[in-house]
Amino acid sequence: MMVYPVKHSPLLRQPEHFIARDELKALVQKVPHYLVNIKDETGEFLLRLDDGRVIDTKGWAGWEWTHGVGLYGMYHYYQQTGDQTMRKIIDDWFADRFAEGATTKNVNTMAPFLTLAYRYEETRNPAYLPWLETWAEWAMNEMPRTDHGGMQHITLAEENHQQMWDDTLMMTVLPLAKIGKLLNRPEYVEEATYQFLLHVQNLMDKETGRWFHGWSYDGHHNFANA
Repeated sequence: MMVYPVKHSPLLRQPEHFIARDELKALVQKVPHYLVNIKDETGEFLLRLDDGRVIDTKGWAGWEWTHGVGLYGMYHYYQQTGDQTMRKIIDDWFADRFAEGATTKNVNTMAPFLTLAYRYEETRNPAYLPWLETWAEWAMNEMPRTDHGGMQHITLAEENHQQMWDDTLMMTVLPLAKIGKLLNRPEYVEEATYQFLLHVQNLMDKETGRWFHGWSYDGHHNFANA
């Protein structure tokens, strides 16, 4: 294998780019600012359901996978820096959503519970425990399953019958595993492990090791091989 020498030449080698810690923190802190203050001014991202609900999938006051991923990222930043503003954003989001009442349970609305489990681990706030227990029990015993017991990728508006998507691992399986470890429910951890293995079996390309996005037991295919 030929390895070309480039380090000696400022024209060829990759330029060094150093960002000071304070500069990096300032950049990172812009992310939650815009995330929390983003608004759907045109209604383009509203999800209208025929039971009367109108879901704001863009704004911070919603309850979807986007919020789950955002909360988890902010939690890790808070853990690394001790940034109390970030912690307050997280805790305020849960307080506001819980005050509004629960949304419907699905793969994506389960996503915020990964962060909630970590916050419960830190605070032991008794208000968090019933939410963790109820939603984990739903994922374990009531969430629709495909053939072979895979978690069906049910969303706010689609049942996605007999479909497994890789998103499910982040949105539902990781929260289930964390809650299982936290609350000493080994059956949750075992189920999460099984879900990972089944997703690997159905989604991983055996030649390249790369993953397809989804799998359908209706027809036994990976959709458009995407």
